[in-house]
Amino acid sequence: MGLLAFFLVTLFIYYWFPVRGGLKTFLLILIMVSGWLSIFEIVSILEARPWVAAPLLLIIGLIVWKWRRDRNRQEKSV
Repeated sequence: MGLLAFFLVTLFIYYWFPVRGGLKTFLLILIMVSGWLSIFEIVSILEARPWVAAPLLLIIGLIVWKWRRDRNRQEKSV
């Protein structure tokens, strides 16, 4: 979880603070490396506790379904 938190903190600093020059490049490299490793951390968490992913995937699925349904209704009305 620490790596994921580090990724989010560096991402926050990169986007919301005026960082310039070499420090910005260094932060970008840290974001890329920690983001890549965070993917493996998230996968390992989901493998250890698959019941955590079920509600999250259900919510995402419902949002996508409603978004597509509304888009199709809007296209049909035009």
